[in-house]
Amino acid sequence: MTHETLFDPIRKKEVPATPEEHVRQATVRYLLDVVKVPEHLIAVEFPLSSIDVKTADRVDILVHNFRAGAPLNKPWLLVECKAPGEYTWPVLQQQLNKYLQILTPNYVMLALGDCVRYFELDSVTHRFKKIECLPVFG
Repeated sequence: MTHETLFDPIRKKEVPATPEEHVRQATVRYLLDVVKVPEHLIAVEFPLSSIDVKTADRVDILVHNFRAGAPLNKPWLLVECKAPGEYTWPVLQQQLNKYLQILTPNYVMLALGDCVRYFELDSVTHRFKKIECLPVFG
């Protein structure tokens, strides 16, 4: 029995081709090719324990904001990916809210299959507002 794999250009290894991994890898390609995020600033399956030792949670994709001098807990982008049909938007939002207790990203991207929602942190209200797309990185 053969198991299909996908090459993850960030982790530099083959990973099982689960439905969620297909969404994750499509998102990585989008970030690299369209948003123009440098590869070295992207973390896949980022362990939140590196910020808060009390959690074992992992963020699907994190884009660090080191260029702006931001600390680890203030990334440029937080991405949560789910396979279509496995989750609903409210469940995805609930998971995101848990991460937002630890992280303060400039942007959030939620990918539920090929349906995507983008949000930007409003610097005045400190709330996330929906936006049409992510800006080009830089």
